Amino acid sequence: MLREHYLLRRKAFPACTLLLAPLNVAWLTGFEAAYLLIGKDEDYLLVPELEYERAKKVVPWMNIIKVERRRLPIKEVRRICKNEPIVSDLKYLNFDTAIRLVTELGAGDISNKVQEERMKKDAYELEMIRKALEISEKAFLETWQDTKEGMKELEVAGLLEKKMREKGATWYAFPTIVAFGENSSKPHAVPGYNTFDRESIALFDFGAKYGSYNSDITRTYVPDKVPYIEWLDAVLEAINAALKVLRPNVKGSEVDNAAREVMREYGFSDAFIHSLGHGVGVNIHEPPYLAPSYEDPVPRGAVVTIEPGVYFPGKGGVRVEQMVYVDTKPLVLNSLSVVWW
Repeated sequence: MLREHYLLRRKAFPACTLLLAPLNVAWLTGFEAAYLLIGKDEDYLLVPELEYERAKKVVPWMNIIKVERRRLPIKEVRRICKNEPIVSDLKYLNFDTAIRLVTELGAGDISNKVQEERMKKDAYELEMIRKALEISEKAFLETWQDTKEGMKELEVAGLLEKKMREKGATWYAFPTIVAFGENSSKPHAVPGYNTFDRESIALFDFGAKYGSYNSDITRTYVPDKVPYIEWLDAVLEAINAALKVLRPNVKGSEVDNAAREVMREYGFSDAFIHSLGHGVGVNIHEPPYLAPSYEDPVPRGAVVTIEPGVYFPGKGGVRVEQMVYVDTKPLVLNSLSVVWW
């Protein structure tokens, strides 16, 4: 399916499109350690010699050219494109690289088109994301079964990452968060030496990378007592409110506001301190965003997170995160229940 994905998505770009940002190249080809040049009749993957054999295995249908490592392929692009206008993903590159492409190749910018296309996932991309999510959820369930009272956050985080790798994760989408007790009040908590206790909250935020694609999921164990249950109720109600609003071409800010309105009704406005969600693909955080300041429409085919949370310093916090495919009726991709224990 990778080849079909490539042939489908490359049609969006004109001849002599040069992509240099690793994630943009990975998005189209499944191979990150290269430059991609879309030609008039043929396409070329420009790789350093140490990546040549690996590239031949991943993308055997492409013309693979060896280039000097860490050198911009100015000479190769001129030879292939001749007098054709050249465009590149300039906004994704560092300033020096972008300036060289403009001054030496006269490159125009096609970054906005790249971003627009990356937001809309095709069947291959959705399958890869589903696989990454499946790995994450299965690894988590096994980790939960093995988590005993007295185990440290670091210990459980390491166990979860180990199980994701055992189940086929090519890497982790981001550093795993495991936060017990009061540490769960920090949205980006760093696992430490707090120990698991079934009378306290336990928050898990994790994701597997499969091929070039990521998953992102949060689950929070909530003891059956006040005020924790009310925190969980607010979060779950906020997810449902957001799902009712999320449709193709709805502004990201409108979806965020639907969840935020639930928090206002619960009196938790000040406890919901981050945006509602973000796109996921070859990057763990990418457009579109479900945020108060995001006024752009959410396109059909995007995969986004919906992850409301409430945080009370010194007490704890609750966050639940679902991955959703945006369509006329939004499709929740998760199989793992939000209350699994």
